[in-house]
Amino acid sequence: VCLTCCSRESMVRINQICHQKGIKFFSGDVFGYHGYMFADLGDHEFVEEKPKVAKVSPAGEDGPEAKRARLDPAETTMVKKRLEFCSLREALAVEWRGEKGAAALRRTAPDFFLLQ
Repeated sequence: VCLTCCSRESMVRINQICHQKGIKFFSGDVFGYHGYMFADLGDHEFVEEKPKVAKVSPAGEDGPEAKRARLDPAETTMVKKRLEFCSLREALAVEWRGEKGAAALRRTAPDFFLLQ
């Protein structure tokens, strides 16, 4: 489900329904130079391609350089990952007081508050 130009209440209500039923949810809007995008993919599994670590032969070299793992960009391996997304209601319910709130405040772009 993709939403644009909706009220906050509508977005939260529709996202709750999607989140409960395991339906992917996207919402966004633009206000002049500022905009936002929210994605709730629920329990999301994906595959990531990573460079394979080349094995170092024990008889080859001695010293710290021989022990460092080397990346071989020609070979890759696929790694399965899983992320659990929060609902829009949970994302908007951040407590800004206290130690955790202060840390979150430093990581939050000022645009977040403009959109609120």
